[in-house]
Amino acid sequence: MMGAVEPRTVPAGLCVMVMGPSGVGKSTFAHALADRIGAVFIEGDDYHPAENQAAMSAGRALTDEMRMPWLSALSEAVKASCAARPTVFTCSALKRSYRDFLRERIGPLRLIMLQAPPELIRKRMSERQHFMPPALLDSQISTLQPPLPNERAICLDMSDPLEDVTQRAMAALLEAKA
Repeated sequence: MMGAVEPRTVPAGLCVMVMGPSGVGKSTFAHALADRIGAVFIEGDDYHPAENQAAMSAGRALTDEMRMPWLSALSEAVKASCAARPTVFTCSALKRSYRDFLRERIGPLRLIMLQAPPELIRKRMSERQHFMPPALLDSQISTLQPPLPNERAICLDMSDPLEDVTQRAMAALLEAKA
């Protein structure tokens, strides 16, 4: 596996949001990408209030109202981190309004959307320990508003090996910088 990218290739203030439904591989991928580019990794799920985690554990999808304290806390942490060094963070960011809220609070960010067939995501969800049960995957998929062209998202298929996906992300991020 390749080491971290030389600092001169990583733009100052780089802020990358890795989005997609629960179970698609956001944390695994974002951690690998952050390691590769020498960035801070922020796990978006760590900023969910206890009430949100309890609701999801009970199989209840979050409402927009329930998401706002989470998105606010996450945006504050990410903004502070991005001011100090490159940062990669995870957030389902299923709706355009959530992504717009984060952009308004954080500032410019690169968007990476992860995708995979629902049956693969469901299998991964059933094999992990997480507060989000596989039963909520369908609600996540139905809520998902894929990024529009003006969001300039990098879309990646998580059915492929992690190393391949990470390399494609790196190439796309560096190409966008040029």
